[in-house]
Amino acid sequence: RGCTGKELKNIVCIGIGGTHAGPEAVYEALRGDAAAAQAMEGRGTTLRFIANVDPVDFDLNVRDLNAEETLIIVTSKSFATAETMQNARTA
Repeated sequence: RGCTGKELKNIVCIGIGGTHAGPEAVYEALRGDAAAAQAMEGRGTTLRFIANVDPVDFDLNVRDLNAEETLIIVTSKSFATAETMQNARTA
């Protein structure tokens, strides 16, 4: 549950380069696995990845999500990457 008590239904992963590519590769690999698909069936969870600073792309990825039901995960090795931090501030 989120801080408002609502169930988290959406996950948005923000990262650039390897910190984006790794989690997305795992997601893509498991997405085609029958057991993983069955485990997620009926959960209604949305997972999205943001890996650039294009404000239009950011808006397209989050505009239909309810903030009270969305978990934002910012991944970075140093938390000094300008693009990652810009997206984190936008989120």
